[in-house]
Amino acid sequence: MNESIKKLENEKAIYQILMEHWHANIVRGLLCVPEGIFLHRQEMTLETRIERSPISAISSSTQERWIQQIASALAWIEHLGYAHGDLQPANIFLGTREEIRLGDFDATVKRGEHLMVVSAPFCKLDENYEPPVAGLLSEQFSLASCIYTIRSGHKPFHNIEAPIRVRRLIMNQFPSTAADPIFGNLIQKCGQGGFHSVEAVEHEIVSLLGKHTVVQGHLESDTLVLEEIKAHCIEFLEKESTTGTPQGLYLD
Repeated sequence: MNESIKKLENEKAIYQILMEHWHANIVRGLLCVPEGIFLHRQEMTLETRIERSPISAISSSTQERWIQQIASALAWIEHLGYAHGDLQPANIFLGTREEIRLGDFDATVKRGEHLMVVSAPFCKLDENYEPPVAGLLSEQFSLASCIYTIRSGHKPFHNIEAPIRVRRLIMNQFPSTAADPIFGNLIQKCGQGGFHSVEAVEHEIVSLLGKHTVVQGHLESDTLVLEEIKAHCIEFLEKESTTGTPQGLYLD
């Protein structure tokens, strides 16, 4: 229970920052209160979307847009001085128009601190099987694994046992990406921490695609609508104050 409270408080602290420095590809925080966080509801996770459809059924343009938007959101987190800390498809959400919304910041830490969680194959332990320091290398590796998953339809080393997979990752081995003419080299370079920043990865993605995807403002970015939703959140809290304590809540 104490661990859950600690994670909630950490996510609330991060959302206090994100609500002041919002990015279009991050789940919108509506209200932080002692009882929890109110977040804008999304359609599903990227993990669910990939599992529901064979990767051949997801158009290349959609895959490319997702990759660019994930990199953009992660670069923004980097700009704020933090590392997401648990970047994986299960923590990446899709909006109503299948636009990326990065979420789940309960494991987010400042760059230079040790990661709180290690979710292989989206993070790799150090040679002593300890969590690595959060920062450029850890975030690039997570991003590389996410891009690989989007392009292949499955996680890296999905077909081998976990202990072997963990060891291969520690030894800096990564599945072949030779069949991907667009992102293959980028995945390998990113997985080895070959870029000087996540922002540099984002720029390389834009260069490879020859275009930049911009998320247009929808209802969640409309100030009047947000204020209306916040009012509903406050009303909900008043009604629930005598019956329980809400934790993380997602509101339409």
